[in-house]
Amino acid sequence: MQSLFFKVHRFLAKVEREPLVSWGYKYLESLGLVYRNCHSRQLSTVYLPENMSQEGSGLSLKEVLEKLKNIAPLTLAESWDNVGLLVEPSTPKHVKKIFLTNDLTESVLDEALLCQADCILSYHPPIFVPLKSLTSRTWKERVIVKCIENRIAVFSPHTSYDSVQGGVTDWMASAFGSDSEVAPLTLAKAHGIHTHMIEIAFPNSAAGKSTITEFQTRLHEVISGSGEQTTYDVKEISISETKMNLPCSALLLPQIVKIFHEVKKGSEEEHIRIMKYDEIPQLHCGAGRLCTLKRPITVSKVVELVKLHIKLPHVRLALIPGKDMDALVHTIAICVGSGSSVLRGVKADLYLTGEMLHHDVLDAVHNGSHVILCNHSDSERGFLSTLAVKLGNEFQQAVQVILSREDKDPLVTV
Repeated sequence: MQSLFFKVHRFLAKVEREPLVSWGYKYLESLGLVYRNCHSRQLSTVYLPENMSQEGSGLSLKEVLEKLKNIAPLTLAESWDNVGLLVEPSTPKHVKKIFLTNDLTESVLDEALLCQADCILSYHPPIFVPLKSLTSRTWKERVIVKCIENRIAVFSPHTSYDSVQGGVTDWMASAFGSDSEVAPLTLAKAHGIHTHMIEIAFPNSAAGKSTITEFQTRLHEVISGSGEQTTYDVKEISISETKMNLPCSALLLPQIVKIFHEVKKGSEEEHIRIMKYDEIPQLHCGAGRLCTLKRPITVSKVVELVKLHIKLPHVRLALIPGKDMDALVHTIAICVGSGSSVLRGVKADLYLTGEMLHHDVLDAVHNGSHVILCNHSDSERGFLSTLAVKLGNEFQQAVQVILSREDKDPLVTV
């Protein structure tokens, strides 16, 4: 089938501007094989929002990553998650096209290749369980190998986008209007890039000053190599002692400690103290959302609003025993994706999530909460359209944003 696509594309590349055969292009468009909003030179099932640029001047991969992290710091991700840059080309990469998908499957990757994407933003990390090999044996390995072969960078935000204000979970909560009160079920806690403060003491002797100079030289090499931005101060606190206060990340901490032990001269006045910063609650960010409606609505109305928002004809509903579709709902607890652990024990009239375990659904309805399930990825995918607009504004037309057409939930209602 793919070879047919390439043959059709080569034909259209020659004749799509000729009036006599424009009917051929229109016919393929009617079949869903090509789209007018596809600005790639390849035949592909892609959608580019009208307010996005066709092809900009591009940005370096480093600049693109900085802008992606501006939308949601990776520190907001859950500790068990695998977020950030997962595949990086070995030489500097210039990004003109970024391709958005919820899941990076083989068919989605073929679509990205046809679009000549330079970077793929895959909401779900394609590398989650560690890979022991990179072969053609499994579909996940084939996806990563193809990305490496074609020098395509892969970035995954996953739970950092769930947690951030204005992210995936808030997008789902917007189904119930802007006049409802929305708050995280659990506030995220983060300490930014710098997780530790290192305090180092040196003697005010000739040997001590020599040690400070050597330490600073090697410290600058480590910091510049990491790309981390940090400042530190060195103060003479007494006639006999000079102290350095240095904030650093958990990543750099062991390297800095190693340098200190390698350069110190063994004097009793030389010592190091390490303090860990407390994590600070991040307002409006965190796991799940509790949506409090200003005016109660029926379960039937909630179902209607959810289906309209995620553009699905059907969802699954579990009612509280003894209640019907006319039961009133005042509070809705939301968790996109899999909500079993996040929603467990939360007091709300209704739970809205992508999927839950059978026994968790039974517990929920018998503890007084209706449950709506709308498939794992279908509860997330709609946010990508909102994200495409955000990225268009962030990139300021320098990078083309492409939204996958092949990406879809593997489950369908039949």
